[in-house]
Amino acid sequence: MSALLVVLFAVPNALVKLPTPADLVTAVRGGDEVEIERVAARVGAVRLEAWAEHGKPPERLAALRALPMVADAWSVPPELAALLGDGDDEVAARAAEAARRIAEGMTPERKTLDEMPGDVPARAARALVAMAQKTTLKPPLRVTAIEAAAALRGVTRLDDRALAALFGDADASVRRAAAEALAGAPAGDKPLEEALAKDTAVEVAAAAGASLCRDVPTIAGNKPTAAELRAGKLSAAARERLRGLALDENAPLNDRLDLVGCLRVGKKDADQKVLDELARRPPESLRRRARAVGGR
Repeated sequence: MSALLVVLFAVPNALVKLPTPADLVTAVRGGDEVEIERVAARVGAVRLEAWAEHGKPPERLAALRALPMVADAWSVPPELAALLGDGDDEVAARAAEAARRIAEGMTPERKTLDEMPGDVPARAARALVAMAQKTTLKPPLRVTAIEAAAALRGVTRLDDRALAALFGDADASVRRAAAEALAGAPAGDKPLEEALAKDTAVEVAAAAGASLCRDVPTIAGNKPTAAELRAGKLSAAARERLRGLALDENAPLNDRLDLVGCLRVGKKDADQKVLDELARRPPESLRRRARAVGGR
């Protein structure tokens, strides 16, 4: 009997008290990243996602702030994607950002180390692309959804056809995000080339060109790479637009630096003329890049 009494009284005292949503809110309001991570780690991704979905407004925002910090965060992106459609704009924005940060951490190495089930990133990618297709969502949310889906390319297959369909969207920021997400995807070559040649928005065409040309090596090797073969097959219209974008000061500089590489492949007089002009004018980064691929 005495042994039984000891057990009965000892068990409650031995139970570990987990942090409450209020504890997490306090940590977030305090702004101490170490404390936020400490509390979040004790709660875990599943509970944090439940708080984000069902808690009071401050609890939801605190949970979304903390979610990317926990080791098992990779388990919740499929559920997080649904929150992009939440009626609370701040919750939706925080959910999108949390999904993107978590997706960026879902590397092949992490997948192996954590024994991540293959269906988790696959479901997350499908859910994120589905949210990106929703024209009822605000463009910044859709852009972040595309970025999050693209970050998963290393651990799962993406629906590149659905991403390419976004080139028909009315919003230029969504089209640009789609162009960036299709970089390196064989299924993206044709729609990227069409966007390069035909999209009326400079920032979209430039992103499409950068995605097509980013992997072109500065110096030709003994055997053409896949990127060089792709660049050599660009249509006359796409190549003409490429030359114009390389010189266009309204195009994003990072895109111009990437797309210049294509002008080296199958170089014609018009391409050399553009490279020579870029090699003699600012900015310095673009001048060096043009000289590296043959500009004089």
